[in-house]
Amino acid sequence: MKFLLLWFALLTVVANAQNKGEPVSLHIKDVHRGQSDESNDKAIIYHITAVAESKTIVYSLQCDEIFSMEKHDYAARCFSLSAGKDYSARKFDTAISFWLPKEREKYLLVMYDIVSEREK
Repeated sequence: MKFLLLWFALLTVVANAQNKGEPVSLHIKDVHRGQSDESNDKAIIYHITAVAESKTIVYSLQCDEIFSMEKHDYAARCFSLSAGKDYSARKFDTAISFWLPKEREKYLLVMYDIVSEREK
């Protein structure tokens, strides 16, 4: 059931990608990556959280990445962020994408959900 909910959330994010979003420059302050308790023998799920800052807003971000044990490759991939670096991104209503618009891979490119945002 949890996997179906996660899959539905991923499809929602992909649907939002059709909207072009607004460009934003972000500085990454903090990144955490941990394996989810929902992982099993078919897939490993990683929860990735990040704190990103624009000139005026601090964002708390979350992205769930899925590694398929059956294919031994990613089924859904989050953009790899590093603390202390600056990135160009696109902000949507509920998510931020660090992927380039034309970037295509053999797996689903997942955006980071905006968990919270606050003014500096």
